[in-house]
Amino acid sequence: MLIRWMCSVLVAGGVLTAQGEPPASQPAEAPQVQAQNQQAAVDPKVDALLDQLEQSSKDLKAVTAQLAYEKEDSLLGTKELRTGSLIYKVNDNGTKSFAILFDSLITGGSKREHKKHYIFNDRWLVEVDHEKKQFIKREIVAPGETFDPLKLGEGPFPLPIGQQKADVLKRFDVQSVNVPGEGMLSKLANVDSLLLTPKADAAEAKDIKSVAVFYDRDTHLPVGIEMIEQNDDRKTVKLANVARNPDLSAEQVACLSVEEPDPKEWQIDIRPWAHGGQSSDD
Repeated sequence: MLIRWMCSVLVAGGVLTAQGEPPASQPAEAPQVQAQNQQAAVDPKVDALLDQLEQSSKDLKAVTAQLAYEKEDSLLGTKELRTGSLIYKVNDNGTKSFAILFDSLITGGSKREHKKHYIFNDRWLVEVDHEKKQFIKREIVAPGETFDPLKLGEGPFPLPIGQQKADVLKRFDVQSVNVPGEGMLSKLANVDSLLLTPKADAAEAKDIKSVAVFYDRDTHLPVGIEMIEQNDDRKTVKLANVARNPDLSAEQVACLSVEEPDPKEWQIDIRPWAHGGQSSDD
């Protein structure tokens, strides 16, 4: 996948811990009791912020932002930086669409134009490489089903927009984290932050060690995400000029289209759900 995860929530110093299994000599607690105990363990500031973030997502219809995405290979010690823009839209039927439009690539200190676009709409994830004239369209949701393409742990991109509090607490241990002292996110200000560590039995634990998310205090939207994978690779996303519920232009709406281009000019590869529907690892 391109950005396996770009990544829900904040604190001012509280820690959320996972509930362990009950002692062998004690009967297992009913799910309702376990949920109550877990809720009681949450720092009030953390709990309040989770509520605030969930509430603020209810009227969220669109987001636009400038985006920088850095990928660091821990084994090779190399870095790759892509820059571009983000368009996110909640459709009239409640489904969600997004476009991540990279326009430049920086490697080895050298910057060049490289237009590579990733678009999700109506179950389909499209990868468009303008330089190679390649259009790859993958059906990543089974026909008749729906899912959140930006949901932590399920979607192809870790952008925690509109995440549910209960879902976050079910899958992650949560605590506060400081803004990094160096790197792309070191200049972030006026943010609330969370460090999300996958619970041992969560699907995310296979690939991810932790995800730090930094939310703007005014918009309650993510402006920085830093993910550490199990192999110690690091993926960092920084969002700038974030706009909440802007009026999308006709041009921006057109960027969410997953229609195929002219086959006479492009290499087109359509992969329906029956063929796996998996996105590539960029």
